[in-house]
Amino acid sequence: MDFTKVMHTRQTTRSFQTFKLSQGQVEMMLQAGQNAPISRGRFEDYHITVIKNSEILAAITSAAKQVTGDSDKDPLYGAPAFFVVSVKEPTNPGNIASAAAIIENMHLQATAELLGSCVVMGLIRNGTLAAEGIREKIQIPEGFTPVAGLLAGYPHGYLHERPRTLGKIASNIVD
Repeated sequence: MDFTKVMHTRQTTRSFQTFKLSQGQVEMMLQAGQNAPISRGRFEDYHITVIKNSEILAAITSAAKQVTGDSDKDPLYGAPAFFVVSVKEPTNPGNIASAAAIIENMHLQATAELLGSCVVMGLIRNGTLAAEGIREKIQIPEGFTPVAGLLAGYPHGYLHERPRTLGKIASNIVD
């Protein structure tokens, strides 16, 4: 799929089929993330964890329900894969910007693979990944803090090209 079509087809998916991603799909998404612009070229300050284990995904969902008190909502939307970007210095704005670029590259790659994807921040910000036993299960390396997440999988239905969004975000050009 050409890049312009990918941009116009990319959308948030909040309902996934149970089919697992192939190793090739996961590797393509990881390559896309690894090709993101990284602040100060300090690649060693970032880590991507891919969680595909259904028992661990269920444990994350359970922990999120306890943390939020909302037992009706599935914060992973049934996604078979959860990509977590962690950084060494979570208060550094450059690291947060780079983590966002990593997530966006993987989000676009998912679309190019005709997969659905959804950027998630609630699980990161509300402490779910720090809940008892979760951090160990998802194997976040020592010294790293999760700052961004992306769900990926096969969507219910098809991804369709959306209307162009030029003009929805205010802009100006200074010559």
